[in-house]
Amino acid sequence: MITSHTRRTESSALLTAIESENAAIFAYGVVAAFSNPARVNEVATHTAAHRARRDALVALSTDAGETPPTAAAAYEIPFPVTDAVTAAQLAAQIESDTAVTYRAFVEQVDTDQLRTFGIDGLTDAAIRGAGWRSALGTAPATSAFPGDPAS
Repeated sequence: MITSHTRRTESSALLTAIESENAAIFAYGVVAAFSNPARVNEVATHTAAHRARRDALVALSTDAGETPPTAAAAYEIPFPVTDAVTAAQLAAQIESDTAVTYRAFVEQVDTDQLRTFGIDGLTDAAIRGAGWRSALGTAPATSAFPGDPAS
């Protein structure tokens, strides 16, 4: 049974995921500015994936009668990015943060459509994050529980 509490929780999950995607898109702009030129296509592909997911979330939010948030002019970057290594570290952090968002999203929504959307988002972020951690030489590059803030 869908209650008003369920609708509020799903609405909150949608809006939080939109904000997370907006922040990821912004941060990938910073990654692009400092990234190794050999990774330009990878950075562009990851940015496009975040834009597509954000746009889908906006459509879902609008369909649910919500007003989706607009992107902020800027977002706080968690550490200084000054070279290709710190750019790759930021990309790995973006994907880790996005995975946390989608794990929470899956926990907060009640429809199969939204759960599938959230699981797909979590999976995509985990794969992209593993790629960045692998490029950085981080071992292990994967997490047993993607999106777990403790891991």
